[in-house]
Amino acid sequence: MRFKSGFLVGFGAGYVLGAKAGQERYQQIVEATKSLRENPGVQRLTGEVNKTVTVGKDRVSEAASRKVEQAGDAAAAQASKAREAVASVGKKTEEKTEAPTAPASTTSASSGGRPTSKP
Repeated sequence: MRFKSGFLVGFGAGYVLGAKAGQERYQQIVEATKSLRENPGVQRLTGEVNKTVTVGKDRVSEAASRKVEQAGDAAAAQASKAREAVASVGKKTEEKTEAPTAPASTTSASSGGRPTSKP
C-alpha cells in the first residue's frame, strides 16, 4: 500500500511539474490537492502518522543514547586497561635499568677494536 500511495504522489508531482496541459489543468490539480488536504479523514490520518513518527523517533533516540552510553563505558574500561598495561610495562623497564650493568669494554675505537696495552 505504501508503494502505491508513494507512486501516486510521485506521479502527480511529476505530472504537475512536467505537464504541458496549460494553466487550466494546473488549476484543476491544485484545487484537487487542496480539497484532499482539507478532507477530515486525510487530516486525521496525517495526525496519526505524525504521532507514530514522533513516538518512533523518541524510541530510536532513547535506544541510540543507551548504545552511545554503553560504548562510552566500554571505551573507558579499555582505556583503563591500557593505562594499567602501560604502567606495568613502565615499572618493568625501571626495574631492568636499576639492575647492575656489565663493566665497560677495554677495547678502543681508534685501534680498530683491539685491546689496548698500557706501557
